[in-house]
Parts: sequence; structure tokens; C-alpha cells
Amino acid sequence: MSESLTGVSIKPIKMSALSWAIQSVRERGLVPTMKVAASAVADLSFDWRHGTNTMRWVEVSDLGAAGANRRYSVRYQATKARPLWTLLNSLDLPRNGGFVDFGSGKGRVLLMAALYGFSTICGIEFSPDLCECSRRIVEIFKRRSGVTTRIEVLLLDAALYSIQPDQAVFFMYNPFGDAVMTQVLVNLRKSFEAARRQIWLVYNTPTCHDVILRSGLFQTHSRREIGGTEFRVYSTG
Repeated sequence: MSESLTGVSIKPIKMSALSWAIQSVRERGLVPTMKVAASAVADLSFDWRHGTNTMRWVEVSDLGAAGANRRYSVRYQATKARPLWTLLNSLDLPRNGGFVDFGSGKGRVLLMAALYGFSTICGIEFSPDLCECSRRIVEIFKRRSGVTTRIEVLLLDAALYSIQPDQAVFFMYNPFGDAVMTQVLVNLRKSFEAARRQIWLVYNTPTCHDVILRSGLFQTHSRREIGGTEFRVYSTG
């Protein structure tokens, strides 16, 4: 196991660049593969600039997580920095509100949310190893960048998180399946009904899109494909 930059041991998924390229061309085609490769270079640049290490995948079996909802989780894989940054800058999101990342992993999206300008930022992560890793990465990022935004990372099952009335923008990168998503949506609805405000959900790789539509919580949604990454953006209107 290795994650020497942060002092936390996490076993990464290993795949050579050549093997990945061959597999990607077969699955996506040449042009989409080139877009994904360009995003990977941007990810390396992001980590280099901020002194962090947020890239490597981690399988569910190596997350060190427990609990009833563990079977609904998926492996850790960081959101690509350039596509997300492009998306954020195309949206009129309320920066004076709170931002939440469900399944925050090593914390890349939390760092990007801080750079974007959200007033408070919270990551929800149920893997003790990834939670500790991301807390260290946040400390490194703050020292290097000078960002003073409050960024907290909670070790918690996403289904159990109590959403705060000042939190308006929520992000997730396919962190769990239908069962957990359903409960998260119930919690979002309770928070929305208790404190009416516009709520945004930005969903990377939206495998539970149908579950979200069936919830009836969001009035609008749109699909965006940026640099080989698919996003769905939902809003209460």
C-alpha cells in the first residue's frame, strides 16, 4: 500500500498508460480517448501546482470502510479537474452558500470548490483511509494556496448526513447506488422543505439519473459532456 504524500496507506489500482490507451480506444474511440488523455494531463498539473496527490483510483475492497451501505459503494476515482472547472464556470451557482461533496474521496472537488469561491465546503466520506488522506491534502492545499475557506471532511455514511439550511450546491461522482441515492434525496427534500431555497445537484457519471427524476425534487435538469466526462445538473428551479 502507498500514498506517501499524505502519510496514509491506500492501495491504488495499477494500469500502465499503454494498457489504458488500448482499452480506452476500444471502448470510446480515438477522439474521446484523446480528450480524456488531455484531462489526465490537466489533473497532473492540478496536483503539481497544489502539492497534492488526488489522482489514483482505489477499489472498494481497499477503502477500509464498513457499515450496512458498504455494498452500495463504488471505487474511488477522482473527478477530472478541467471538465469540472469548465462546468462550474458555465453555471450561475450561489457562491455565498455551502457546498457539499457526497463521496469526497481524496478531496480534489473540495479544493476546486474553495478556488471557485463557495463560502463553506463539506466533504462526506465513509472510508476512514480516504477521509484521513483528504484531510491531510486539504491542509497541504491551504498552506500552498493561501485559501482560508472553511473546508471540513466528515467520516460518515452519506445516507446519514443531516443537510444544513445554508447548503445549496451538492456534488457527487457516482459514489453509490440506488438505495443510498434514494435516502440522500429524501434528506435533500426534508432540508428543502424546512428551508426553501434553490438547490443544485451536479452529478458526474449519472448512473442514478432515473432515481433522481423519480424523486420529483428537481424542476429542471440538463446534460453536459465536457472532455469525455458526462455531467447532469439538476435544480429545484
